[in-house]
Amino acid sequence: MASSTVAQRQRKLLELLKDDKVRSIVLFGESGIGKTWTARDISSVARKRGLVDIILWVFLNREYDKDTLCDSMAHQLSLLPTPGESEVEDGNEKLKGQQISTAVSGKKLLLVLDDEGSKMNEEWIMSLLGSLLNLDEHNHKVLITRRSVSDHEGDKKSLHEVLPLSKEESVSLLKERAGTGVFEVPGIKDLAEGFIEKTKYLPDAIVLMAKAFNHFAHQDSGVEKLKCSLEETPDNETYNITHLLRSGYDLLPNSILLDCCWGGNHFFRDCGFIHYNELIAYWMIEGYLGPINCIDKTYERGHQFAMDLIDFRILKKVEAECVIMERPPLNLDDILMERAIKLDDCHRGGFGGATSLGLATAFSALGDDKWKGLGRVTHKNGVIKALHWGKRPKFSTLMLDGNSLSREFPCKFLQSNQEYQELQVLALFNPTLNMLSASTSTMHNLSILVLRGCHFMEKIDSALTSDQLTVLEISGPSSLMSIPDEFFKHMPKLCSLNLSTLQIDSLPSSFYALREIRWLILRGCSHLKRLESLRNFKNLTVLDLSGATSFESIQDKTFSNNGELQMLNFSETKIKRIPLLNGLRKLTHLLLRGCTKLDRLRGINSVHTLQVLDLSGTSKFKEFHDQSLEKIVGLKILDLSGTAVDHLPSSLGNPRHLYFKDCTQLKDLSFVEALKDLETLDLSKSEVKTLPSLSHLSNLRQLLLSRCSTLEELPELQSLEKLEVLDLSGCVALTGLHHQSFEQMSCLWRLDLSETKINRLPSLPNVNNLRHLLLRNCSELQVLPPLESLSKLEELNLCGSGFLTKIETTFLKDMNHLVILDLSETLLQQLPSMSNLKNLRELYLRGCPSLKEVPGLDALTKLEVLDLSGTAVGYLPPLENFSTLNRLLLKDCPCLQEFLQIETLHLLDATVKELPYGISELTHLERLDLPNVKNTQESGNSMMKEPNQYGWGISSLPAKKVGDNGRPPVSVSSSQFLQVVENNPSLWKTSFNKLHFSVHSIEEQDQKGTISFCRDVFAFRDIYFLTRQFSTFQMQGSLEICGFHHSPKGIDDVLCHADCIFLSDNTFEKWLSDLGASNLKGLKGCWIERCREMESVFHEDEVVKLGSLEVLWISNSINLKQIYCGNLQTDAFQNLKHLYLDCCPKLSIVFSSSQMPLNLEVLQIKFCDELVSVFEQASPELELPNLVTLYLWELPKLKSIGCVLPPGLTPKVWGCPNLMDFLARSV
Repeated sequence: MASSTVAQRQRKLLELLKDDKVRSIVLFGESGIGKTWTARDISSVARKRGLVDIILWVFLNREYDKDTLCDSMAHQLSLLPTPGESEVEDGNEKLKGQQISTAVSGKKLLLVLDDEGSKMNEEWIMSLLGSLLNLDEHNHKVLITRRSVSDHEGDKKSLHEVLPLSKEESVSLLKERAGTGVFEVPGIKDLAEGFIEKTKYLPDAIVLMAKAFNHFAHQDSGVEKLKCSLEETPDNETYNITHLLRSGYDLLPNSILLDCCWGGNHFFRDCGFIHYNELIAYWMIEGYLGPINCIDKTYERGHQFAMDLIDFRILKKVEAECVIMERPPLNLDDILMERAIKLDDCHRGGFGGATSLGLATAFSALGDDKWKGLGRVTHKNGVIKALHWGKRPKFSTLMLDGNSLSREFPCKFLQSNQEYQELQVLALFNPTLNMLSASTSTMHNLSILVLRGCHFMEKIDSALTSDQLTVLEISGPSSLMSIPDEFFKHMPKLCSLNLSTLQIDSLPSSFYALREIRWLILRGCSHLKRLESLRNFKNLTVLDLSGATSFESIQDKTFSNNGELQMLNFSETKIKRIPLLNGLRKLTHLLLRGCTKLDRLRGINSVHTLQVLDLSGTSKFKEFHDQSLEKIVGLKILDLSGTAVDHLPSSLGNPRHLYFKDCTQLKDLSFVEALKDLETLDLSKSEVKTLPSLSHLSNLRQLLLSRCSTLEELPELQSLEKLEVLDLSGCVALTGLHHQSFEQMSCLWRLDLSETKINRLPSLPNVNNLRHLLLRNCSELQVLPPLESLSKLEELNLCGSGFLTKIETTFLKDMNHLVILDLSETLLQQLPSMSNLKNLRELYLRGCPSLKEVPGLDALTKLEVLDLSGTAVGYLPPLENFSTLNRLLLKDCPCLQEFLQIETLHLLDATVKELPYGISELTHLERLDLPNVKNTQESGNSMMKEPNQYGWGISSLPAKKVGDNGRPPVSVSSSQFLQVVENNPSLWKTSFNKLHFSVHSIEEQDQKGTISFCRDVFAFRDIYFLTRQFSTFQMQGSLEICGFHHSPKGIDDVLCHADCIFLSDNTFEKWLSDLGASNLKGLKGCWIERCREMESVFHEDEVVKLGSLEVLWISNSINLKQIYCGNLQTDAFQNLKHLYLDCCPKLSIVFSSSQMPLNLEVLQIKFCDELVSVFEQASPELELPNLVTLYLWELPKLKSIGCVLPPGLTPKVWGCPNLMDFLARSV
């Protein structure tokens, strides 16, 4: 038996390759031991040393016939054409065979048969190779990898068992694959050696581990997580190391994993090897890589995912940059199920819910063996294409994004370029065409047509004539309202159809005459109300109407004619009755989430294959028609959250994950007693007083009971040894737990008892893996057990638990894994040294008025949040090194010495640059609350009426500091500010006359007297202050009002002093007068952005004299219908010089003829979809003599400007198709 070391193994195998008596070498060993890895290594060395001339690989985990084997050999021998070699004819198998035979003639040949016995055996493949390569005439040897050997191997075979690597080789491999930078992280090397022992030195496991190490090493607290995982792994078990490696899969999109583990027909798996360029192109077409705004960037992401899949052993690299699908080392189904059980997961639909087209199944399902995939795909300069090689090369695949397209594409482009007439696959992402014409019908070989993101398409002018079309997508956003009735008449092979987010209200009659439809995707078709009969679609596999919010019914009363259905998705529709499901023997996913009109479900027990049934949010659903669900033996997820069920069938089968969140009518929980394999039980927000026994649920991992306000007691929990999450937060009637509840829960990592009325926390002797302990507002809690053993704790929340005044907090000093610590409102008086808590990111000590210091605070330089509000802390360390701090909360801290001399009035003229404790160096600071400061301007006996009386803060920015983006200003509360100006009204003419003020809403919980700033609310400095139009007003007063849901009170005195106002992200105003018309008399500039409730800027009831208005800027106001409502004075806009309108989709006309802004100089209008005319038509047409700039962009319905343009003015127009005739006449 050969040695296990790589060097000795290599020497032995090279000797065997030199031995003429040895014809075949067999490498055998368990999966993952490194047989293929060894074969690659030894064959590479053998070629370098001249022992062989040519190496040909044959991967026997796929099936070959004569043609596919010929293609593989030709590919490896570089005999197939590459772009630029058009003289080589493709498809001539006889010529190809001759070229292969010539290429190997007289060469020393090594054949590598990898994974022999998997799908093909040595005898069969060698017979094919013998005739193809003329092996009898050539000197050749065979290297075979397999899992085991028999007792009847031939004498000419040398058997060689591959054994695990040595420890040193394992470390070297891990270091090589993880990257040297990873091993420079302190503590990684020792951890690596510990983990390697758990892998039994298997190369594949080490390569996969290297990926996980690389992932964790660059995370915050990554080393600590690795350390904890190593400590948790028993000597004789591999669960936790598998769990660690599983984390690496989180780097990959769910959709790609779903595709890889799909068990049905799959062209890109069943065809054998595939070039990774083609695989990436397939992912793009299927939508796995998300929206495609730039093909180059999307390709880069796809390439990285492909490399990750190779590292994770889901793909296996074979010849010449080709890959095949491997058997992954972990169960992908389990990984996907773990993701699907998350309440916010959107991939409960499985493979059918993740794909856009089901492309992998379309052609194989038709039995069309002529389709060869997407071809030899190349990627360059934002274009993905494949050539069909013959006497004249022609494109077979073409993929482009909107950056490479024009409005004429594809109409003129395809007609004028003969090389595109043979296209089989055409995919356009974000095309700019506004009409689909018959031009694509000239491509008679077209089998796949994808037009995704048709933002501008308004019309389909004729039917497509494409007898070969198998896959079609025309998806929005789109203004397309209808499809011609004959559109599908000449598409007999159409198998997959995606019309997502189109605005159609029905499908044409020609659609229902189709016979081959398998994939029907109508997601987000919000106007679609009904489908006619689907009985012709006998092979329908996926039907997805999710998000079709107007959809109500299907004509059919039963799906009995659609026996191939695997996924049905009616989520977020108004469907009232689901057709009967009887006879559906393949249905695995039924998604009815948010179907608010659905009240019952019939015939579900006959669907034995169902895995996921999601009725969450179906608020009127009351009952199942079936008395029992026991025949649904494969049910994994049942979600009835937010339904009105008050009773359940007598049997639910045996699901793994049950969600009954917010099922307030469900009182009887006896169904739990019949379940055996339950892993998740969610009864959050239910109205139950007690629970049945849970002792039989030995596999339960999550018990979620949050906000069960009537729950008074729990059954014994000792037997739940695998429990990982126990959430009892908000169970305000729960007064106690059994004292031994947690003693056997070694897997528990999250325990949340917040807001319960327990007075004693049970002991936690063996809960060594606990990461999160939450006891927020446990007001009755008197006793804590010893917590020193919880050394792996990452989050500890004791907020509002006053018992801390009676106990020592010394247990904190060694909890060096803590990331979040909340001791707010605990009335504690002192803390131990915090210097060991170097991983702490968030520290909350709010409302501890007796706390005078935080020992060791200077060591917590990774802090992101520090809340000392309401403490007696008198000192802060220099904060220059707290580079990640983004929230510093110091309100109501009267003892901080360096703030004692700062006055309110000074803060209104200050930026963070002038604040103490090195706050000016905190470059990531987003929120700063400062202590209340004295106000020397107020009278000696005046007292602040209320802390923050009106719930807003105000800050000022002097004109000289406009654009100083690195120094955010400070803001003070409404009460403090108004008190200052009430006592000193002359400030408006002195200190405040040139200030730019910002008023922003303060969150309800922060409505105390405070001085703060929020960096985001000063966005106007970057946007508006830097525009050319604002420069005129920089030396005048301005006001921004940002983020209000209701009209701010107490703001009148500020408004009436503003020459310019900025309104952003407000939802309160329907028109500007909501702020008080009398406050806007002298308005010169008005900027309005993202005020989605605003319907009109000015109202006829206003008494505002608008003659002073010079600049009006309105953007992203989705409900704006008009600039003014009613009749204003004829001279209301006489001084308006600059008008900007951007993204106001409901605006149809800007001004009437009686309100012409005769002094207008600049007019810019963009993305106003309903705009028909800028000015209402008048006779004779009026003139704008001062207009110097006219900019009109993407106004699809604009027909006229409505005025005479000045001589010499050249308007800049783009995307206004109906305006062209008007401009031509004007010229």
